[in-house]
Amino acid sequence: MKNAAIILVTLVFLTFFSCKEIGFKNKHIKSNIPVNFTIDSVIEEDFTKLLDSITVKYSSQLLVFPTLKDQKLLHTIYEKDNIKDFSKEGLKKYLEAKKNELYSKLKGSNKLIHLKHLQKWEKTSQMNLKFNKNDYLHIQYYESLFIGGICNYYTYSEKVFDLNNNKKLKLKDITSIPEDRLSEILSNNIDKTTMMQQMKKYDVDEYNALLAERIPLAENFYFDENNLYFHYNKDEIKKGYSIGDIIIPVSWNDLSGTLNIEFKDRMMLK
Repeated sequence: MKNAAIILVTLVFLTFFSCKEIGFKNKHIKSNIPVNFTIDSVIEEDFTKLLDSITVKYSSQLLVFPTLKDQKLLHTIYEKDNIKDFSKEGLKKYLEAKKNELYSKLKGSNKLIHLKHLQKWEKTSQMNLKFNKNDYLHIQYYESLFIGGICNYYTYSEKVFDLNNNKKLKLKDITSIPEDRLSEILSNNIDKTTMMQQMKKYDVDEYNALLAERIPLAENFYFDENNLYFHYNKDEIKKGYSIGDIIIPVSWNDLSGTLNIEFKDRMMLK
C-alpha cells in the first residue's frame, strides 16, 4: 500500500504540477481589484471510483483574465502548463483534459490494482488572486495530494506580475539589498512568526533547531503596503521539520535605502 502511494505521488507530481491549503487566507493581503480589470475562473470538480479499491475526489481551478492581452505575460502566468488558448472555454477544456489524463495514468498503473483496502484520495489544485494594486498582480498557486490517511503532500507557489511592464517581478526589481544581509534579517524575523511562537511553547527542540538555521532566500515572495513576505514550503528551511509551510515578513523599514525607486513610488512607500 505504501509503495502504491509513492507511485501515485510520482505520477501526479510529474504530470500534473501546475496551479497551487484550500481556504488559505493571509491576513496581510487584501485584494483591491481595479474597475477596468476583469477576472473570472474555471473549475473542474469530480468524484469517481477509479478502481474497486480507489475513489478520487478531484478539484482544479484556474483564474481567467479576459482583459490581459499580452501573450508573453499570459504564458508566464501559466508557465508550467502547455496552454495556448487562454479564453475561459480554452482553459475549461484544458482542465478537463488534465483530469482525464490523470485518470488514465492511474487506471493504467499495474501497481495500484493490487490494493485491497478502500482508498479515498483527494487531488486539488488552485490558482488564487491575492493582491492587485498599483498594477502589481499577486497570484498564489496551491496544489495538494491526500492519499487515504497515509500522507498529505502540498505546496505553494507565490508569483507577482508587473502589469505595467508585462513581466514576472524579480526580487531585484524591489530591492538591491545584499543576499547575506537579507538572509540575516529573515533569520532574525522568523522568531516573530506565530508558528515559531507556538513551537517555542510546545516543541522546544524543533524551535531551537529552526532558530539555528541560516534562512535561505525563497523564490516565493510577495508584498503589501506593510511588508515583503517570503513563503517557505516544507523542508525549504530545514529538511525534515514538521511544521509545514511558514511565512516570514520583512518590513519596508528593514529594507530602507535599498528599495527600487520605481517600485517605492508605485507602492507609495515612505
